[in-house]
Amino acid sequence: MVVGQGPRRVLSSKVQPPVHRRQVSRPRLLALCSGAPRKLTVVRAPAGWGKSTLLAEWHAAEAESRRFAWLTLDRGDNDPARFWTYLIEALRTQHPDAGATSLPTLEAPRVDIVEDVLPALGDELATSEHGIVLVLDDYHLITNPQIQESVAAFVDHLPRVLELAIATRSTPALPLARLRARGQLVEIDAADLSFSLEDAETLLNDLHGLGLGHDAVGRLQERTEGWAAGLYLASLTLRGRGAAYAEEFVREFAGDDRHVVDYLSAEVLSGQTEEVRAFLLRTSLLDRFCAPLCDAVTGGEDARRILREMESANFFLIPLDSKRVWYRYHHLFAELLRQELALTEPASIGALHRRASAWHRDHGTASEAIRHATAAGDIADAATLILDHWIVARDRARMETILAWLAGLPTEAVTDDPRLALVKATTLQEIGRTTEADHWLEAAERRPVPPELRAGPDAVATGIAACRAINQYFHGDAGGIRRTAAVALGVGSDSGGGYWHSALLTTFGTAQFATGQVEAAAATLDRAVDAGVASGHTLALAHALGWAVVAHVENGRPERARRLVRQIDDYLVAHPGLNAYYGAAMPHIARGVVLHHDGMLAEADRELARGSELARRGAARFEVVYGLVARARLTTSLGRKDAATAMLRDARLALTRCQDPGTLADLLTRAERVARPGPDASGPVVEALSDRELAVLRLLQTDLSQREIAARLFVSFNTVKTHTRGIFRKLDVSTRPEAVRRGRELGLT
Repeated sequence: MVVGQGPRRVLSSKVQPPVHRRQVSRPRLLALCSGAPRKLTVVRAPAGWGKSTLLAEWHAAEAESRRFAWLTLDRGDNDPARFWTYLIEALRTQHPDAGATSLPTLEAPRVDIVEDVLPALGDELATSEHGIVLVLDDYHLITNPQIQESVAAFVDHLPRVLELAIATRSTPALPLARLRARGQLVEIDAADLSFSLEDAETLLNDLHGLGLGHDAVGRLQERTEGWAAGLYLASLTLRGRGAAYAEEFVREFAGDDRHVVDYLSAEVLSGQTEEVRAFLLRTSLLDRFCAPLCDAVTGGEDARRILREMESANFFLIPLDSKRVWYRYHHLFAELLRQELALTEPASIGALHRRASAWHRDHGTASEAIRHATAAGDIADAATLILDHWIVARDRARMETILAWLAGLPTEAVTDDPRLALVKATTLQEIGRTTEADHWLEAAERRPVPPELRAGPDAVATGIAACRAINQYFHGDAGGIRRTAAVALGVGSDSGGGYWHSALLTTFGTAQFATGQVEAAAATLDRAVDAGVASGHTLALAHALGWAVVAHVENGRPERARRLVRQIDDYLVAHPGLNAYYGAAMPHIARGVVLHHDGMLAEADRELARGSELARRGAARFEVVYGLVARARLTTSLGRKDAATAMLRDARLALTRCQDPGTLADLLTRAERVARPGPDASGPVVEALSDRELAVLRLLQTDLSQREIAARLFVSFNTVKTHTRGIFRKLDVSTRPEAVRRGRELGLT
């Protein structure tokens, strides 16, 4: 059921085309689908009109040279990270090179799908040597506006080799008018899908062998208005009933779709054995199922045999893989079965969901286990499952999935459990909804905490303090962070590498840096790095590494900063998707600061630009301010003071939004004086330093001798002496300490 490793395990049955079965061929519609390539094919109709069947016939057509990737959607796919992960995994079935960069990028929380994922995916698909049709089945289940917008952007910029085909019950939020005007759209609706008299005769007599007369077929076709599901239900009702029954049935058959559904479903079920009827009803609660799951839910042992018999009888059973392991019911039929189950066996529904939850829990499919536990009313079990799996989901950027899990519980279940309230708060926080996060933190604080959750690195109080400090970090409140984190760290100063403890250390170290305690900040952030590694809190570790680097650079320890940059490099290689994570802003900024320090200015500018972009995306105000100041320093040293001044204006605006920026205001003011010299400035740089002079200047602030500096830079001792004299002349100083101090004032180190 589950394939893949690590964070990208997927349900294989979702990304496989439906197995081809005997069906009524639709040559006219098939010709529309399989004509000249276009961007989009939309098959739009209510349930039971044969949307998926038509697309499956297109896929199976011998004359079709394009390859098909298939994704069957469900309500759980309304999480952007999950949706695009599955979409790319579907494409990988036909083009294995897809996803090399785009899939890891989806692991970044709050990733920009349009800016970061789609361009990478387009480049990956461009290497395909064959055309691909990507089918999105049941697209109407996607209601998340963020996903709809990203799919619209995807359609606008589809790679040449790719076409999109959508089966949906409603009009998709896509640029249909523009595509229609350009001849890039094929549309098929219910009127097109309606069975003609000839189609109905093929279905009823040729495929199901009913032997109905022409008039009888015509009456059924007319009464159902060519609705495929209605005709199919009629065929199941008539099968094996005899000519007399068929004649009476056809004569009395009348009514609208709802009557057809109610009447025919009852007739179909009444014609089954008690064993099959019970099996159908009790497994109808499962979105997809295999024989072991069915046996676990029904308590029986014959699921494999029953499934094979139903499939061979051409029942409303759809195989989801070629090995006939996974199946689902036709959506319409499943809805009918669930209605009947609620009417006839309401007392059994909770137990059935409970068994399904246990099976999914044992087989590692958390979302299904949580859904069934919630449906069973086992709120405590659902809560335990959420608490067991939310960190894994968070690390996979499945924030909307976590929120959906919590939304499935009664509101009071979340407000009354401080652990669940804390999970909701931190998840909302991660997607930028900090005001709502504060509300849930207050809810967590109001509830009594059981004794076993009061101590240790991952105690509820530690988590609340960490979340509170992170919210203050987003708001640029250095004083607030210090007050919040200092108390919590004082209580649990020996807490080691707990998940929440690592976040507390990171925010506290950042606040120390922002309030001018650079040496203390460097020490705290070193501890935060160790705690992030020990706890596996990859998101906190990204922040800790970045801030630790800049703290060591500002503290005059560039060698320690370089070692941490190497750790950043290893970290981003191990987690490539986090290059697009807003929390990677500081790692990129840190790289840029060290590169600037070492005189590699072009590389430094690229890193600082990327870091500033990510900082803006995350809107953590300290990162925005520091990133812009760091880049403005570099730009100033390159002599581009107008550009630096514009960056510093943005930094000043960001600073005004900080609740307590600490000494970052002084850092910004010094950078502004250098970029725009005034009466209070300590004097402009008469002549810009060369790249090599900048490298020497940065090493002058260390304890290295000039001979050691020469060895570090792979130049001669005399060359270092020459560069040093040039630095002294350009900075108008006469000693090494004066040069170091002047360089810092000018933002050169």
